[in-house]
Amino acid sequence: MTTPAKPRSNYHRGRDLEHRVRTHLREEGYEVLRTAGSKSKVDLVAIKPGQILLVQCKRSGALPPAEWNALWDLAQMVGAVPVLAEQLTRGRKYWRLTARKDQPGRPQPMAEVLLGELAREAVLS
Repeated sequence: MTTPAKPRSNYHRGRDLEHRVRTHLREEGYEVLRTAGSKSKVDLVAIKPGQILLVQCKRSGALPPAEWNALWDLAQMVGAVPVLAEQLTRGRKYWRLTARKDQPGRPQPMAEVLLGELAREAVLS
């Protein structure tokens, strides 16, 4: 008789998402640094010539205002692109943060983005 598998913890599922996003970014030509642990403003730093992404990975696709604004402010300070990576049933979706999250109850200020679009923007700027 086999022992039933233990359910995976939220930490492990979040870490797995970070690893999948890191792998995908590397496949897209980014050098990726992972900041292990959940206490950082950023899960991943992805670097290409002329482009830095600060990535927060969330299975829910939602960031509380304090985390959102910390990521936004840090990206503005260093000239990086703030990105939220959301886990989908199949695959993931990337969102570019477009403003601070200062109005409670409003939709998150973000726009879906494809990694190739970000690379083209960096070349054009």
